[in-house]
Amino acid sequence: MRYYRPVRILLLSARPELRANDRLVEAAGDLGIQLQLIDAVAVSALLTGNDLKPLGIDVADPPPTAVLARVGNWRPESVLAVLESVVACGVKTPNPPPAIRLGRDHWATATVLSAAGLPVPASIAGADPEALAVHAVRHLGLPVVVKQRRSRMGIGVIRCATRDHLEAVLDSMWRVGDEVMVQRWLPGGASTLRLLVVGKRVVAGARFVAADGDWRSNAARGGSARRHNATAQEEGLAVEAAQTLGLGHCGVDLVISEEGPVVLEVNPTPGFLRLEEATGIDVARALIEHAAAD
Repeated sequence: MRYYRPVRILLLSARPELRANDRLVEAAGDLGIQLQLIDAVAVSALLTGNDLKPLGIDVADPPPTAVLARVGNWRPESVLAVLESVVACGVKTPNPPPAIRLGRDHWATATVLSAAGLPVPASIAGADPEALAVHAVRHLGLPVVVKQRRSRMGIGVIRCATRDHLEAVLDSMWRVGDEVMVQRWLPGGASTLRLLVVGKRVVAGARFVAADGDWRSNAARGGSARRHNATAQEEGLAVEAAQTLGLGHCGVDLVISEEGPVVLEVNPTPGFLRLEEATGIDVARALIEHAAAD
């Protein structure tokens, strides 16, 4: 499909040089869509009274059809402030800022999904390392997984098989000021499913398997990926998780437990290059088409 009506999409990224951004630019070009890649660190948001607007971004000539924000670990709140300012000017976005903030916090995500009746790992949040270790061992058993609440790409995610290891990890994170949560370890966690939700459907899925010597299946940690055709149950769970969090597109990570699929994480800014490689599906095109839709 090519678009013959004027379509202008803004793409905000604190890392404009990333290959994923190049893929989105390529997909937009193939569709005949004007996509403006903006270095979100180089622009600002201005709040005066009840007026919020972006500085350094033209939102008037012509008005953007939509804005996409790739919010990673580099200056995420600054990128979100700029996104808020563009949205305040009436520009639509698939992933509103509150939904992105929710999805970036593992504890907040788990509590919202659990309240909606979706399966998530048993989890404990707390601060004091000693108390948190006691509660985790008592209620979750060992091993457990310690996560920084805003960890991404497998960074800040540590599996602890013994109590002394757990206490040492929690103490270290306490000393550097990291907010953490502890989750029950689910057997099979070395193999996870990544389902890419766009709108109300799963457009691509892959099974990631941890590299030798690691238990994290994340591609950024060397995990391998192969195409996975999601079952109706898996696809339904992924789409419901996205809609529960208010996300128009996201990556939903599932692990298959004895009771069925469980939501491990939801990523509002999913990496999709490995999915494209594993599946041959043009994920970038699906993201642009969804943003451009009326």
